Formats: sequence, C-alpha cells, structure tokens
Amino acid sequence: MNKKRYAVLASAVILSLGAGFNVMAADSVRTTTDPAITSRALKNDAAEKEAARKVDFTNRLLAKNLGTEDVTAVKAPAAKALNIDLKGAVTTALNNNRDIRLSEYALEKAKAQVSEAAAGKNPQVSYDWKGGRAKTNQTVKVISNSYSNGINVTWPIWTGGAVEGAIDSARYAEDAANVAVYQQEAATKLSATKAYYQWLEAINLADVADESVSNLAGHLSNVKQQFNAGIVAKLDVLSSNVSLANAKEADISAKNTRDVAEANLNNVMRIPMNTKLTPTDKHFPQPDITITMEQAIAMAEKYRWELVQADYNVKMAEEAVRIARAGYMPTVALTGGYSWNDDDFPGFKHEGWSVGGGLSWSIFDGGATDAKIREAKADLKTAEETLLKSRESIELEVRQDYLNVFSAKEKIRATEAAVAEAEEAYKIATVRYASGVGINLDVLDAQLQLNQARTNYITALYDYNIGLATLENAMGIPAVIHTETTVK
Repeated sequence: MNKKRYAVLASAVILSLGAGFNVMAADSVRTTTDPAITSRALKNDAAEKEAARKVDFTNRLLAKNLGTEDVTAVKAPAAKALNIDLKGAVTTALNNNRDIRLSEYALEKAKAQVSEAAAGKNPQVSYDWKGGRAKTNQTVKVISNSYSNGINVTWPIWTGGAVEGAIDSARYAEDAANVAVYQQEAATKLSATKAYYQWLEAINLADVADESVSNLAGHLSNVKQQFNAGIVAKLDVLSSNVSLANAKEADISAKNTRDVAEANLNNVMRIPMNTKLTPTDKHFPQPDITITMEQAIAMAEKYRWELVQADYNVKMAEEAVRIARAGYMPTVALTGGYSWNDDDFPGFKHEGWSVGGGLSWSIFDGGATDAKIREAKADLKTAEETLLKSRESIELEVRQDYLNVFSAKEKIRATEAAVAEAEEAYKIATVRYASGVGINLDVLDAQLQLNQARTNYITALYDYNIGLATLENAMGIPAVIHTETTVK
C-alpha cells in the first residue's frame, strides 16, 4: 500500500472520530444557564416601547342614566316565579347545560373519526380527465388535440396492521368520549345539587337571622319598659340596642347571601337569573347511608369515569405500538383502471383497461420505525402508570368523602341537641330577666348561643347532604339513565 492510500485511510479515521465526538457532544446535557440567551432577552426587552395609556379615573357609578343609550335595545326578561325542589333543579340543569352539549358534540366527532379510520381498508376510486393541444415542428407543421379519461381503483389489501390498529384506536377513543358525556352529566348534577343546597342553607340562615332580630327587638322593648320604670340601668338599654344593631347587620348579610345563592342556582339551571325561586320544602333531608367503605371503593374502581377513560388510554397506547410495528411489515395493494383516449372531445373513443397488484416493503428506514416503537412503548408505560395513579387518587377521594359523610352525620346529632338546650337556656334567661332575677348579659349571651347552635345545625345538615352528593359522584354513579349502562 502506497503513501497516498495511507493518507486517505488516516483522513477517513480522523473524520469518523470527529463525527463520533460530535454525536457525543450533541447528546450531552447542559446544566447551567446560557448567558447569551439571557442577554438577548434583555436586549429585546429594552427595545420594546411601552405605549402611553390614558387612565380613566371617572367614577361611572355616580353618573346619571348610565349607559341607557346602549342598553335600550336589550331588555332583561320579565321576572318569573318558580317553585323548585332538588329534583327539579337537577333536571333543569341537566337539560340546559352547555358543557354536556359540548361533550356530545365531541362524541359525534369521535364517531366520525372511527369511520374515517375505517375508510383506510376500503377501495379508493378516482376519475381523471385530461385535455391538451400540441404543435410539432417537423417537415410538416402538425397541430393535434388529445383527450383522455380514466377511472382508477386502489384497494389496500394489507397494511401490516397499521389501518386495523388505527380503527381499534379510534373505537377506543369513541368509547372514552362516550364516558366523557356521563362524566359531564354527573358533574352537572353535582354542581346543581351543591347550588340548590347552598340556596337552601342560605334561606335557613336568613330565617335564623330574622328570628334573632325579632327576639332582640322584643327584648329591647322589655328593657326600655323596665328602664322607664326605674328597674334597670341605662347600660342595659344601650347594650341591647347594640346587640339589635349587630343582629340587623347580620340579617342584611344573610339576606344578601340568600339572594346571591338564588342567582347562582338560576345560573346553574340556565334560566333567567331574576327568576324568583320558592322551595317546595325548606327542610334538609336526612337519608341514611348503609353501604360500607369497601363497597363504595369497589364501585368507584368499576364505574369511575377517569378510570374507565384511563383503561381506554392504555388500549389506545397498545394500538399505537401495533401501528408503529407496522413499519417493519410489507404492504399489499391491488390496482385497476379503465381508460379512454381520443383526438376529439371529450375523448371516449379508444378504451383500455389494466389490473395489477403490488407489494411494498421498507427494508431499512434509517431506524425511524425502531424509534417510533420505542416512543409508543414509552407512551404505553405512561398510560399504565397514569391508570395506577388514578386508582390510588380515587380510592383516597372515596375514603375522604365517606368519612366526611359520617362526620357530618354525627355533627347533626350533636348540634340538634345543642339547639334544644340553647332554646331552653334562652327561655330561662328571658324569664329570669323579666322577673328581675337575671341580668341583661345573660339574655344577650343566650341569644348569641342560640344563633350559633342553629347555625351549626343548619351547616351540619348542609355538609351531610353535600357529602352524600359528593360521595355519589366519587363512586361514579351515572346522573342520567342510559340504556348501555346499568349500575347494580
């Protein structure tokens, strides 16, 4: 081997080593910030010019006839009255909810995508027509016309499993979209239930505040009579006045909370928000729960929407691996066609046909298929890990909701007894004060404790009913009866 060949080989080795070093450098991970990037960002930020903004400090709330010229064309609907209960509120919300409609549209799209994927197995038929005019400069100049028509058929017989995997994946996506409809229905039911019970709680708390004002007003009248008779000091009148004023302030807040809760319920039901609602029954129900925690968890693991969807995600990830592996497989297709051509328009004189078949097999694609398979397998592992993580989270959620229900149930019993005792204590305090035995502070404290006891009782009833609704949702119980789903 001469020196020239040695030089060529040495150059090749050096170039190979250089390429290897470049690959290693590309694979290395930079663990520090790049000053050049920061400097460029600061430079761009300095180049930005802030537009001058003229701030409006006019208090529009003090203007007369604010915006009347803009709102005259849009009139609010006339206020209506409606008697409502929990079933009516939930039913109305489910029938009017836009998110449910959006999930149903997503389901329609998923169904169409199944048909789109299935079209990959069907023959494709195409028609083409061509027309042209040409001039040739030979011994004799000739101008000729050409017209052709053709119908071609291509039928993919085998795609290595790619089309089949795409069809199965689309079907799983359709099933997941179907589950999403149930999930949104249940979320709407829970939202309407919470809104209804919040409104019911606000109504009852407003009644407590009203009764507190009434009691303190009556007590103040009694105190004034005794003060005028010279029996009690003016301090009793002043302290009673202050307590009554505080009660009135609390009453105003309670009524405002009630009105806001009413508007919120109207909004959840998607009816005019100025609708005047009247509950058919102001009392909270107290249904007994008989299932065990283990039964609740078992039902959630079977019916909870997130878990069902996670199952479908795993299946779709498996199909993605199958589709990626199809890159190693050959594809087979049949083709056929019928054609016509002529010098005269439209070109249907001379006819012919063709039938054929073909096999295509990518022997080596530079490692792209192998990379796609590894990517799909990583997605599959992610889907499986997400499924297990969801199961753990849902089990914890059900346990918490279950325990909260029984905690609220125990609070109902405790606060119910406290209300009875507080009512008795208030009666005793008022009688003692009227008889000249007790002091004014005893009456005011008894009224305050009575308010607190009643508030605690109403809150416990609210927590219990909300807890039941939340537990039902956590267990995956459908809100709407569907023919394809039955919870036993």
